[in-house]
Amino acid sequence: MVIFNAAVTRMLATGMASLVLVLNSFTALTGMVWWIFDDGPLAQSPRDVLTEESEYGAVRVFGDRPGEDTETAAQETVDDLVAADGLDRDVVVVALPTGSGWVDPDQVEAVEQWADGDVATVSVRYARVPSAVAYLLRPELAEQSATHLLEEVVDRVGELPEGERPEIVVHGQSLGVAAGTAAMEAVSDTSDEGTAVSAALWQGRPGTVSAPEDAACTVDSVNADDPVGALGWGLLTNPVAGVGVLADMPGSESATPGTLHTYLPVLPPDGCVGEESRLVEVDSES
Repeated sequence: MVIFNAAVTRMLATGMASLVLVLNSFTALTGMVWWIFDDGPLAQSPRDVLTEESEYGAVRVFGDRPGEDTETAAQETVDDLVAADGLDRDVVVVALPTGSGWVDPDQVEAVEQWADGDVATVSVRYARVPSAVAYLLRPELAEQSATHLLEEVVDRVGELPEGERPEIVVHGQSLGVAAGTAAMEAVSDTSDEGTAVSAALWQGRPGTVSAPEDAACTVDSVNADDPVGALGWGLLTNPVAGVGVLADMPGSESATPGTLHTYLPVLPPDGCVGEESRLVEVDSES
């Protein structure tokens, strides 16, 4: 019996050692893949529209902080927002980027025109990787960054006198939708007054993310032919459809706006933000 127990113990020890070796190897491999896309030869350098001057006189603040602690990055970025008098605007847009830190320029400019420039947009880059890499390797990073940024903006706005608080709009596209919906839930769970968000604008919600509850001030725009919107575990039971969806993925983010994974701008629904006299129509060609 003693010999048997000793043999079992050795087998368990050997198995545990092998498991630890496999886990360490996997961690090293994923770390290498992340570096290749985040800081290595395949790192992306998308256009950072929030570093450019707004033609509408709006405030733009961009925290370019990949690799930093997400809570500290959010705090320091909102410090910059305050320093730029962003909280003096009627509306603050919390823009949640894709994995590479990209925020859609057309969307930013459309909201600025809609608000007649009386808006500040703030965003934080937490990585430079494609959304698929971020989603597969570190899905929690996008959610943490989005949650800390939204919490920080909500807290700072809440510190202002009631009559001087800007309205908050949250926008996310693609992975930003997944992160944004999680952030909205987290902030709502910790706030006595709900999320304090006037409107949520979602574009290109991945099929793996549940559709938001039907709400008057939530826009959930998913193009009918968007392959990202078709993603889901159900494809495992339909290989033909799965192959078709995967085949449509490459280049879908640079298609004609309004098709595939490329989106036309969306705006807060009427009556959700501000006074009607302050809002202006958006040029349909912008």
